[in-house]
Amino acid sequence: MKSFLAPLIACLAMATTVLAAWPINDICPVDAKAARPIYRVKTADGFVAFCCMDCLTSYEKSPGKYPVKKKDEQK
Repeated sequence: MKSFLAPLIACLAMATTVLAAWPINDICPVDAKAARPIYRVKTADGFVAFCCMDCLTSYEKSPGKYPVKKKDEQK
């Protein structure tokens, strides 16, 4: 039983970490295309996702230029 418990706890910890890092947006703030969670940056509000690496780089250079619409604001 003990050998089963340790991997289970480790899996739960990893799942919690992944869900906590989920982006706050579905639409790229730079190009207004569908955002991909693999391209993300951490902000004070949470993780912001982008459609590509170019958009992520543009956002990092001047974040005030691109307002981020959160998931609940996009509908």
